[in-house]
Formats: sequence, structure tokens, C-alpha cells
Amino acid sequence: MRLAMFGATGRAGGAILRQACAAGYEVRALTRSPGKLNRDDPQVTVTAGDVRDLAATGRAVQGADAVVSAIGGTGPGNPAVLQQGAAAILTAMTRHGVGRLIVIQGFHLPFPGDPRNLGRPVMAAMLRLWNRHLMADSHQMAEVLRESELDWTLIRMPLLTAGPAAGGYRVGHLALGPWSRVTTGQVADFALACLATGGFAREAPMIADAGRWSRKPSAGATGSQPTAGGGARAADGGSGAHPPRRAAACVPRGRS
Repeated sequence: MRLAMFGATGRAGGAILRQACAAGYEVRALTRSPGKLNRDDPQVTVTAGDVRDLAATGRAVQGADAVVSAIGGTGPGNPAVLQQGAAAILTAMTRHGVGRLIVIQGFHLPFPGDPRNLGRPVMAAMLRLWNRHLMADSHQMAEVLRESELDWTLIRMPLLTAGPAAGGYRVGHLALGPWSRVTTGQVADFALACLATGGFAREAPMIADAGRWSRKPSAGATGSQPTAGGGARAADGGSGAHPPRRAAACVPRGRS
């Protein structure tokens, strides 16, 4: 599979890049900081550029089978990078006939079917204090995805920690909060499982480490989960572990 990547120098994006290489993918990564990526690996093509530049984004997307976006950087100097980046990616995908997109963001984004637990409003309030631009930008990005006719999946994660996929994780409509955690390896493993199976198309599953996911979903909250056999099963509190993939040589420099 040929994969176009945006945000490959971040923690989640870097883990996806490593596991994609281990799975034999060819990756074309567009980044504003190409020096942070290993440019010697034959599976990875690194291009300097900004995701908001439609020409640069189009060159990265052209010829790809799927796209992964783990971009960040929202702040006073870039108050709309998520929304503008998503719009540029979707435009490029439509122009070049690429139909599959995986986006990584936080669980603070609301979607139908989510449980009404206290944890998310508490987390949202914390995020507003930490980075008020991120709240507005991420919500606008989610709206851009909802309006698209492409097969997107928005993976919503809690606090991200460095670690492998081992240990098990759950996905679906989960009652998460500031206590929740997920590892970089788990996010990468689930992202590649969604690509391999086509699962969660036009959905926004949450993901959390099974050992730290201390609350059950509300009644009726379910989700469909990709499995190793290419099907899907309900994830209404059951374990969603996938075996970790072997790390490969294409490791972002200076990232865990």
C-alpha cells in the first residue's frame, strides 16, 4: 500500500510511520521539518512543505492508496491549521481519486452516540485553558470531515503516552476523561487496522488503553471494530487488542 502522511514528525504520526514501514507500506511524508525524519529509508519519501499548501499536499497525495493525517501545531500563530489542513487534504484526495483518510485527534470532539459522562467536559475545560485555539480549530476540522463524501475515520484519543501496542486497547464510544491513556503503539496499530480492513468508515471511534479505561460505556453505546480477519465486531466494552507490529528502520529522529 502507498500511504501519504501528514504530521509524521509528531508522536502519534511517528508511531504510525514506524508501523507502516514494518507492514511494508511505501510512505510519502509531507512535513515542515524534513530534518526530523530519517530520509535514508527506501520505503519513505520525505518532502518539505506545508499541509495548507494545496500544491504541496496534492503532490504528496497523488498516487497514494490512502492518507493519514496526524497534524497538530494549532496556536496563536496557526489558529486554523487543523481545519485548513483537512480542507487541503480532502481537496487533494478528491482531485487525485484517493478515497480513504485516517485522522488522529482528541476525544474532546463530540459525535453522536458518545456517553454523557463528566470526563469529557472536564477535559474540554482543561484544553480551553491550555490552548483555546485548539478547541475551535479541532471542532471546525471535524465539521470539514463530516461534510466530506470520502471514507474518513477520525480516531479520537485521550492522553498519549509513548509505548508499544501490547497490553490491549478498546475502541468505540467510550466514557473517557483526564484519567484515560493510550500508547503511541496502540494508536498506530488501530490506525493501520482501519486501513487494512476498511473499518469505521465515516465514523469517529475513541481509543483507550484497556488497563486504564476504568469506566464502561453508557447503555446502547457501541462501535464496530476491525479484526485480524478483516471483519468487524461490536466494541461495547470488550477488549480490542491487536498484536504489535515489529518496528522498522524508518524512525523519526528525536521522537518516541
